[in-house]
Amino acid sequence: MRMFVCASLVIVLRAAALNATVVLPADLGDLAREARSIARGRIAAVDAQWSDDRRTIETLVTLEVDVYLKGALGPTVLFRVPGGAVGRYRRIFVGAPEFAVDQHVIVFLGAQGPSVPYIIGLSQGVFRLLDSDRTGWIVTPPPVLPAAAVLGVVRGDPARRSMPLADFEQRVRALAGGGR
Repeated sequence: MRMFVCASLVIVLRAAALNATVVLPADLGDLAREARSIARGRIAAVDAQWSDDRRTIETLVTLEVDVYLKGALGPTVLFRVPGGAVGRYRRIFVGAPEFAVDQHVIVFLGAQGPSVPYIIGLSQGVFRLLDSDRTGWIVTPPPVLPAAAVLGVVRGDPARRSMPLADFEQRVRALAGGGR
């Protein structure tokens, strides 16, 4: 009995030391209300680096802003994304978006105090823009998270459809309270 109690205690203590990322599904309204800033622009730079304590890798992304839908932060904004590659080391952070130079995106940014902003909801807070010859810019929704499968994925869900940029921006501004 004593061995069982000791073994159970060791298992519980080791489990308490584990870290996990939990991403709750968020709709566009949640993202717009929670964001400190919502910006549309072009990715100008993507630079992976070691964190200050050299325990993890993070990527700093520079966005040349075309327009703010909420909370202006300047003509360019730098934000942090977990994960990336430095030399022969690569850190994969499940749910974190990846960026490439010259991509056009809309990002929902959060910040705490005087720090580098971060994307709200990881990949949920990034909407990519595609240039359509017929209709101009089209906003594509983020990929469906595994958690959405538990809640139920609906084929043809209007929230998962691409939409024209002007319609998307009008909807986001309304959800964010008209902030500019």
